[in-house]
Amino acid sequence: MAIPEFVLRKLYVRGSLKAEADGFSFALKNTFAPGTLVGLALDVDGKRVPPENLSLQAEGQPARDAASITLQNPVPLPVGLAVSVQVRGVPLGQGRLTLHAYTREAGPLIFSVQAQGTSARAQRDWILHLPRLFKRGPLHAEVEVDAGAVIGEINPHVYGHFVEHLERCIYGGLWSEDGSRLREDTLALVRALRPPVIRYPGGNFASGYHWEDGIGPVVQRPGRHDEAWHADESNHVGTDEALGLCAELGADPFLVVNDGSGAPDEAARWVRYCNDSPDSEQGHGRAANGHPQPYGVRLWDIGNEVWGQWRIGHTEAGEYGQRLRRFAQAMRTADPSIRLVAVGDGAFTDAADDPALRWNGMVLRAAGDLIDYLSFHIYQPSQEGWRESYDLEKLHHTVCAAPLDVEAIVGRMARQVEALAPRRGIRVALDEWNLWLAPPPEAATMHRVVYTLRDALYTAGMLNAFHRCANALTLANQAQLVNVLPAIVTDEQRAYATPIYYPFLMYRQMERLALRAAVRGPAFDSEAPGNIAAHAQVPYLDVTATRDEAGRRIVLSVVNRHPERAIEVELTLRGLESLLPTQAWVLSGPNPLAANSFDMPEKVTARQVAPARLWDGHGVHRFPACSVTVICLGVGQ
Repeated sequence: MAIPEFVLRKLYVRGSLKAEADGFSFALKNTFAPGTLVGLALDVDGKRVPPENLSLQAEGQPARDAASITLQNPVPLPVGLAVSVQVRGVPLGQGRLTLHAYTREAGPLIFSVQAQGTSARAQRDWILHLPRLFKRGPLHAEVEVDAGAVIGEINPHVYGHFVEHLERCIYGGLWSEDGSRLREDTLALVRALRPPVIRYPGGNFASGYHWEDGIGPVVQRPGRHDEAWHADESNHVGTDEALGLCAELGADPFLVVNDGSGAPDEAARWVRYCNDSPDSEQGHGRAANGHPQPYGVRLWDIGNEVWGQWRIGHTEAGEYGQRLRRFAQAMRTADPSIRLVAVGDGAFTDAADDPALRWNGMVLRAAGDLIDYLSFHIYQPSQEGWRESYDLEKLHHTVCAAPLDVEAIVGRMARQVEALAPRRGIRVALDEWNLWLAPPPEAATMHRVVYTLRDALYTAGMLNAFHRCANALTLANQAQLVNVLPAIVTDEQRAYATPIYYPFLMYRQMERLALRAAVRGPAFDSEAPGNIAAHAQVPYLDVTATRDEAGRRIVLSVVNRHPERAIEVELTLRGLESLLPTQAWVLSGPNPLAANSFDMPEKVTARQVAPARLWDGHGVHRFPACSVTVICLGVGQ
């Protein structure tokens, strides 16, 4: 996990560097992500400071000499922690400082600061708009949809969401700060989405979470230190609260068991607590906690990102495969009807030595007879793709093309599953995904990203990709629902939807059968930052179509990826000539970088519009620049 230096320089507290009688000092503040410091070194004007002359003092803790900070005796660095670095017996010199911080989670983090100024130029790109040189007419394209060209059946679970005990997602997001009640403002926004499935409680949090800490009377639940995110966890929100939320929303729960610091029998007890009748031991305990009826949780994830060195219980694929068998057997003994998700990885190439293909192969060989899904996660463009500044027009095209990579990964995983576990019916799950560009300069953590209209095109593009992958991909969860890479943002008293919320709201209209849509029109090329590949001849128009079994209703999704120009489209619907447009919605805004805020919560929003005009299956419709449009057609009245 390579973190760009311009991000690391934000750890330095501007203006804190001070010359002292016997050396100098400066301050750091963690505004990125929780970490564990296992080593520290400093260069001054290119020369290494002796470790006995370097010390670090975290807020509220005693000072530690650099030599004493080791893998066995680390320093936890939660988000928001301020630390003072003291150098003795070494002059400041010209003030060229290079800090080497060695972390358990991300390896070495190396960055430089300068005594004069901040060394990191101010970022203004976040408020720039793409240039509007002059008004031009619309582009032109053709779209043809055939009622008989069925790709596959869409599983509603691909429109799923994810919530984690991380920062203000649970406490202060979905629930009040103390976890005593659900927030009505947030709940109203979530309820409008009608989420089909919600993944809980993590994420990395799950790898240190013991579910029995979060049941029973709230006053009797033990508080714990969350080792994954270096935060205090009250356990005021736990299994019954989370499953109660799912029941209220009509969402299927998707629980992630702790295979990192947990054990198979602990996971099996959780299955029994959720699913046993009240006359069993665990069912009786659930009933005593006020929930006599079984929850009937069917989806269970065995671990999370086990391949990541930052993760509690990180291990190699062979050991995970054996661990997976032990957990799966114990959990299926508790309830044979559950469906199990194994931790896989998304391969970006077909090379035999691709690390993700190797991981997936070992997992499938070890436990392919026991699982129902093989999962992967993707955050694009990954931290390797973060830049201090971007060419915004090039970035726009890169973001819009990125979902094509996901289609390729899903296809690659499906072929590998078929080769190594044929006829098992194992499907692909994408149980964490999102666009994740570098956070803006003022962000309190790396998860405080400001999403724009452009990013909503990415979200819609992902959902369209899921439609095209319907035969292989049957479960997906956008990360995350509230305050963390957020679809919804809250403060203490208010909540608003970000642009990436609205494609989910609009796609509630979709039917179950995915149809092939042929598009002919203008295209673009894109670049390759981070884990996003370069693409050539990507259509500006991204179209999917869905219909019901009876052929009496069809829903079109049309994404105009062009940042500046409308596209006038000649639509042809074959085998659907009797259907007429009934409703339509469009998501747009003043420019691609438009974003919502507490002051302007609906600057980017979906609005209902007059549907396209079609007669006998033909018509012409103009789709606005940088927009998502959903059109419903039904049998004429």
